[in-house]
Amino acid sequence: MRWWSRYYNRPMKDPLLLSYTEEELLYEFNSMQQHVLAAEESLEEEADKIEEDKDRKAQEWAEQMEKEDAEAEAKAEAQAQLSQNDLEWIQKYIEQEKQASGEDFGEDLNVDFDLSGQR
Repeated sequence: MRWWSRYYNRPMKDPLLLSYTEEELLYEFNSMQQHVLAAEESLEEEADKIEEDKDRKAQEWAEQMEKEDAEAEAKAEAQAQLSQNDLEWIQKYIEQEKQASGEDFGEDLNVDFDLSGQR
């Protein structure tokens, strides 16, 4: 009876309270306890879902970063291969010109080729 009086903020001699049987009061008390437990469980589930979403988004971000890194590395390798192919072509061209123009062709040239892709 004390719980009911405090919970509903009603006096102990309230006619409504006096109309309850002990079983009804006990049932209402237990029912309210179950509602509180269910609400707490619902809040915990919602918090868990938020954490799972944060973890999933972080995992997606990490996978995206790994994919971008792999693409950048593949692009750099392709650029290095292209630069190597260009260098080989230039050297082949110089050799052909040396054969056509003489051995002193290109001897006065000082060309450094930057294969790193940076300037």
